[in-house]
Amino acid sequence: MSELSIILSSALLMLIMIDPSDKILLVALLREDFEIEDIKALIIRANLIGFILLLSFAVAGQIILQEIFHVDINALKVAGGFVLFKIGLEALESGGMFTLKREKDILALAAVPVAMPLIAGPAAITAVITLTAEYGYKVSLSATAIAMVIVALSMFIALYVMKSVNKTFLGVTIRIMGLFIMAIGAQMMVEGVIGISERLLNVSG
Repeated sequence: MSELSIILSSALLMLIMIDPSDKILLVALLREDFEIEDIKALIIRANLIGFILLLSFAVAGQIILQEIFHVDINALKVAGGFVLFKIGLEALESGGMFTLKREKDILALAAVPVAMPLIAGPAAITAVITLTAEYGYKVSLSATAIAMVIVALSMFIALYVMKSVNKTFLGVTIRIMGLFIMAIGAQMMVEGVIGISERLLNVSG
C-alpha cells in the first residue's frame, strides 16, 4: 500500500472517529438561538482548539504513554477500543453523542464541549496516538489535518444550508456512525489482545 493510500485511509478513520454528523446537528441547533457570525466564530475557534489538541496527542501521546506511564500501545488499543465501543453503542441507542447546554455567550461552548470532547474526544485521541505508533508522525498529522478540514467545512456548509434541523435524518445518520464506531472499537480490542498475546509469547519464548 502506498503512503498516499495509507494517509487517505487514516484520514477516513479519523473522520469517522471525530464524526461530523453530530457537529452538523450542533450547528443546526445553534441557529435557533444565535446569529450566523457568532456561530462562524465558534466553528473557527472550536476546530482550531480541537486540531491543536489532536496534534499534541499525535506528537506526544505515545511518548507520554510509554516513557511516563509505561503503557504498551496494545493496552491502549484494548482500552481505547472499549471506549469506542461504548461511545458507538450510546450513539446507536440514543441517536446523539452530546447534550447541549444553553449559554448566553456562544464562544463559551468552543473549548467545552465542542473542541473537547466533540472534536478531540476519546475516540479521536486514541486513533491519532495509534496512527502515530503504527505509521509515524507524517501519516497521523496529515490524516488529522485532512479530517479536520472536512469537519470544519461540513460545519460551515451546514450553517448556510440547514435553516432547520431534520432531527430524524440526523438521528439515523448518527446511529449508523455509531455502528461503525462500535465495529472499529471491537476491531481495536481484538488487535490489542492479539498484540499483547504475541508479546507475551515472545517474552516466554
